[in-house]
Amino acid sequence: MKLAQLTTPELIMLDAVFGDRFDAINALTDKLEQTGKLTNKAQFLEAVLKREEEGPTALGEYLAVPHGKSEAVKEPVFACAFVKDELMWKGLDGDEPVNMIFLLAIPPEEAGSTHMEVLTTLTSSLVDDDFRDQLLAARNTEEIMALFEKGDAASEPQVDKSETESAQQDNVAKDISHIAYPAVLGIGVIISAFLFLLL
Repeated sequence: MKLAQLTTPELIMLDAVFGDRFDAINALTDKLEQTGKLTNKAQFLEAVLKREEEGPTALGEYLAVPHGKSEAVKEPVFACAFVKDELMWKGLDGDEPVNMIFLLAIPPEEAGSTHMEVLTTLTSSLVDDDFRDQLLAARNTEEIMALFEKGDAASEPQVDKSETESAQQDNVAKDISHIAYPAVLGIGVIISAFLFLLL
């Protein structure tokens, strides 16, 4: 799943300021409506707020992923906001600060496969401190999109055919070493993501 394929510059808010998480959800829902991703804003918003009542959507790592599964959603998409000042959000252990909010909009028929794939992609990408820092330091939406594209490209396996089989095996070992640490760090976040599927 490529993050850059699930959003557009018009769906990204930089230096956002919200009074609370409900203000953030409303603002991001407005973005989805304005870009034609919803057939019924009120119906989708109701689904998101209902999900907020059922359990926490802050996943740690300063990340919140509110979401709604609704017939009002035309296709899987997300709107996101990078918050100027940390915003408190309902997490597993009470309210926690977040500075990145990703509002997922998922059609019911894709609630299982696509929903989990998007969550896994988000959490596995954003567990990387450098990637998060680059997103937060971006000066415009084009830079954000470029980072989403860069992150996608970096996740693709690369093979240097000029190397010998032994050298390739060494590279694989290095690759595993490179991802092992962030993968371990991300276990808690990914476990939290699975909770999203429990209705």
